[in-house]
Amino acid sequence: MTKHKEARKREIGNSLHNILEHTALEKITIDQICQEAQIHRSTFYRYFKDKYDLLEFVFNEMFIARIDYNNVVESIIRLISSEKEIFRNVFNNNSNGDYYLFGVILKIVSEGIYQAAEEGKLHDVDWLQKRVLQSDHPRLAAEIIAGGLLTGLIHWISTNYEMSEEELANFVIELSRID
Repeated sequence: MTKHKEARKREIGNSLHNILEHTALEKITIDQICQEAQIHRSTFYRYFKDKYDLLEFVFNEMFIARIDYNNVVESIIRLISSEKEIFRNVFNNNSNGDYYLFGVILKIVSEGIYQAAEEGKLHDVDWLQKRVLQSDHPRLAAEIIAGGLLTGLIHWISTNYEMSEEELANFVIELSRID
């Protein structure tokens, strides 16, 4: 992909990011994204098949890329905490119970867990790395773990970040002691 096309994708991604700061994902339209990005609908569809495809791009480019794999748990929690409104507008304000959206995010997170485990990057959550790598079905193990972690993070978001970042990080890291 040319630098121009990569820049255009990032511009469209930035537009969704900006809109998510004040609008629930379910209420965002392609027209709003195009207006924010100052592009025509056909340009949007040249790069993305729908807003969920764009959301996946945004999560990979703007969130997953910012994870510190030497400190995964705390890094993810800090990231969510620094973008509270965006995560609230993606997960919490979803009155339709959009399981497709959960599936998109689950795919992103489980693939991230699987890749990080394969590359030996999950130092702070050794139990997670072992569960994935020692499984007969490592991708399925990563997906199940990601589902549980996402459910916990969504709960944290829906309770308006009731637990402190440190409490939540310690909880996740200490899950291995439940053996």
